[in-house]
Amino acid sequence: MSTEQTRTAVTTYFDAWRDRDFDRLRTVLADDVDFVGVMGTARGADDCIAGLRGMAENVMTDLTLHARVVDGDDAITWFDLHTASTPPIPTANWSHVENGLITRIRVTFDPRPLGL
Repeated sequence: MSTEQTRTAVTTYFDAWRDRDFDRLRTVLADDVDFVGVMGTARGADDCIAGLRGMAENVMTDLTLHARVVDGDDAITWFDLHTASTPPIPTANWSHVENGLITRIRVTFDPRPLGL
């Protein structure tokens, strides 16, 4: 996998999520994508899209991307998750890409501002 393919997949993921364009977001997820985050897990693209849609519609008002480091098949994205009820929440996302599709996503942030 080239670093550029990984960067393209991860950029599309974040741009589509921010824009709430879930059809476009689906184009960069492997059918068997595995998502583990502070607020839950998802197995498969449909479950992953459902979780991301829920975050976008119920929690997230915007994202501010600060940095992305891409190394071969892996990308780490550092961003602020904006919500209507909290200050921006610093968040880290690790994505693994194979054949141009995201196969694993791990997300971490401090959930206390959300009351979790």
